Amino acid sequence: RRNAIYYTDRSKSNHWCVSCFELLRDDENIALDDGSTVRKTNLQKLKNDAMPEEAWVQCDKCDSWVHQICALFNGRKNKTAASYLCPKCHLVDKVSGGSMQTPEEPMKGAKELPHCKMSIAIEKGLEVTLQKEYEARARKRGVDLDQVEKAEGLSVRVISNMEKKHVVRDLMHERYSKNGFPSEFPVRSKCVALFQRIHGADVLLFGMYVYEYSQACPAPNRRRVYISYLDSVKYFQPKCYRTVAYHSLIVEYLRYVKERGFHTAHIWSCPPSPGDDYIFHCHPSHQLIPRDDMLRSWYLEMLEKAKNEGVVLDTRTVYDEYFKNSGMDATAGPAADPTCLPYFEGDYISGEVENIIRELNSEEEAKRKDRDGSQTVLSMNKKVGKKLGTRSNPGELVNIGQDKVMLRLGQAMNNMRQNFIVVHLRSRAFAGAVERGEDVSGWVDETDETSNKRTKIGGKDSSVLCPPHMMSKSGTFDKQMVGQEDSGMAKGCVTKTEGNGLDGAAGKPSNRNSDPGGADQVRSGSSKSDGHGTDHDDAGSLGTVSVSLDPNGEGDDDPSSTFGGPEPERRNSVGGKRDQVKDDLMPISLHELSGGAHAQDSGLTDDARKDPLNPVKRGFDEIEPTLSRHFAALQAARKAVASTEDEDEPQEVEMFESRQQFLNYCQTNHFQFDELRRAKHTTMMLLFQLHNPNAPKFLQQCGACYREITHGFRYRCNMCSNFDLCEECYEPVMTGKWAERDPRFAHDQGHTFSRIDAEATLDEQKSREERSRTIKAHLELLAHAASCSGPPSCSLSNCQRMKKLFDHVKTCEITPKKACKICTRVLTLLSAHARTCTVRGECPLPFCDRVREKMKRRRQQQQLMDDRRREAQNQLYRGVPGDSADGGS
Repeated sequence: RRNAIYYTDRSKSNHWCVSCFELLRDDENIALDDGSTVRKTNLQKLKNDAMPEEAWVQCDKCDSWVHQICALFNGRKNKTAASYLCPKCHLVDKVSGGSMQTPEEPMKGAKELPHCKMSIAIEKGLEVTLQKEYEARARKRGVDLDQVEKAEGLSVRVISNMEKKHVVRDLMHERYSKNGFPSEFPVRSKCVALFQRIHGADVLLFGMYVYEYSQACPAPNRRRVYISYLDSVKYFQPKCYRTVAYHSLIVEYLRYVKERGFHTAHIWSCPPSPGDDYIFHCHPSHQLIPRDDMLRSWYLEMLEKAKNEGVVLDTRTVYDEYFKNSGMDATAGPAADPTCLPYFEGDYISGEVENIIRELNSEEEAKRKDRDGSQTVLSMNKKVGKKLGTRSNPGELVNIGQDKVMLRLGQAMNNMRQNFIVVHLRSRAFAGAVERGEDVSGWVDETDETSNKRTKIGGKDSSVLCPPHMMSKSGTFDKQMVGQEDSGMAKGCVTKTEGNGLDGAAGKPSNRNSDPGGADQVRSGSSKSDGHGTDHDDAGSLGTVSVSLDPNGEGDDDPSSTFGGPEPERRNSVGGKRDQVKDDLMPISLHELSGGAHAQDSGLTDDARKDPLNPVKRGFDEIEPTLSRHFAALQAARKAVASTEDEDEPQEVEMFESRQQFLNYCQTNHFQFDELRRAKHTTMMLLFQLHNPNAPKFLQQCGACYREITHGFRYRCNMCSNFDLCEECYEPVMTGKWAERDPRFAHDQGHTFSRIDAEATLDEQKSREERSRTIKAHLELLAHAASCSGPPSCSLSNCQRMKKLFDHVKTCEITPKKACKICTRVLTLLSAHARTCTVRGECPLPFCDRVREKMKRRRQQQQLMDDRRREAQNQLYRGVPGDSADGGS
């Protein structure tokens, strides 16, 4: 916080607040991230009241000074021989036609970033949505489309696409691992960004982090996506299209993942806590944090648009999906415990489950101690009732049969249920099959847009004219199912007659007439009888005998499960010739086929066509060509659900690996979005890093003036950890001149420094692909050497060399490990291994545990922010009376 007291080491890279400083012990060494140690007495006490001054740059022509941010100056390219021309001199030379030279390499912008299939799909969808909005505004104003202002210079890119493993948190894994709950979930983490070119400079406006759990991921996360974080800054131009554009980005993403085969998306509607940033560091002062209900309405409005476009089938809440009716409405069966719930990193459920388990463990431990310490003879002889819930035997919980964690989680989420949105992209039948682990490789989802486009044959839905038992397994019309000798019906289907009270297939007495309401239970649009045994079809009727779909061939007395609604007066006898059965099964009125191709294919005479009330009917022989053509075209349009395989190659960008890492990157480099000029400069630096992945992401800062050392020479202390001085500050600091004015500039005079060329470039002869292959081979050698027992069982020379390197790192006497080239290379490989290490407990590789501990602290930083927003929502809804829980949840 501003004006707060804090403590730091000499390198100013590790900080402690007052409360954490008091917890440190005086007699213990404090391990730092780089492997060095420091004593509590050596930490410096500072106050966060400094006003950092923006860096300046001098024009080489007029010698005037300009802010680097205002001039969009890239300090990463600032070398000793570099020249700079201020904007005023640039304009003067441009007008006068001077000898201004154009840059050899023009600056690459957002449009030059590589595209992928996902970014192409989202960007095209955004363009279509905005075009519709332009046309709607033109019609509303009554002007031409050219007179409507438009959003120009938009670019959508996927700037991070990484394969990761989300590790289940400790208490959840400890409690439910015996139930088969996975210890980790493989996931694709992606970052989608929207850029807009404003005043000739690209500005990063919108960022979205998503997690995609593919078919290879274990349940309950299989084929689900989680929209983890959204953030934006209010610089979109024109601002009237801002909400439309941001909504379109999410809708198009949902459309894309639906086409890839994902069946459900999850959203936690939760605004950031005061003082926290989600993705962008320092928002504009005029941009307010939305209220809880406003943000939820924003999401619901977006999902309503997705419904209207056919992307989303339905939306529910996590509570309704897994807790309502005691979890009986869950897709894959009753949700008995938290292992049935989707488990996402950073989600409310994963954090709240940890708190609930911690509370239960504390309560159980307290009960155990009370039971062991206060047990008396009187209590042992006390009579205990047999029935739970009585005063003599109350039981631990009312719902003793349900999981305690699930019960408390449902109670915690009850009042805030509307904030946890479940988006159904595909049918629940498909989602249930996925959850149960069934093979869905050839699944054709009936809710797909192509399957929903059912054409009508003769005014009737094709599914009515051709019942399911007459369809082949491939979804085409099967003529052989009609030609069965057993009453002309397929096996397992029964034709019923009403007039003679007999089951037409078996000759058994029918009890339909015994039901006093049986005659009235036919659905509307049934055929009408003229009282003489002749049926006249009205405009909406089929006029057929009803066909049961009972697969066992037994009768069904419920008319709602039959095709058509025969009247009680009907006197048709089933059991005659096959042609007669076909005529009774599929009669079609002439006026229903009087137009279009169907009327031409009917084979009726002109006289018959002139009389639309003539109940001329056709059998299957006549309608077969129409049905065959229809279902062949329908089957050709249908396609199986995709396998969720991502065709886009992984794109590993370290600074965009997670929301927290990007935020730390911006904070460390003072990249902010609170003003448009700062947003332009920050975006320029981000694009430079994306176009030059080998460029250093962090430059060394001077320990005295805190400026980045971009050119010339820097002086590194050989005794301190990560302490450098620039050329201007080296002499006054080492002579003690500045320490007389401020003790912060004091440095041990006995320390020695190394002079390093700040402009030395890395050896880039090897390509990135070759470097990646080399690192992979070394990582495999690391894992082998750590578990290998050595000779005589192993004779590999590289294995023995790696073991010697391990011994060197453990015994190296150089205090800062970065000063030793051997230690630096080995520790770099160990850091790469630690990022993918999934060993629970102690890893056999040296220093892996320490590197993982550092990464764990970074994850804890993320978890702390997630806990803050979760606690903020708990406090917001705590004490608010919720709706009555259904089914005892």
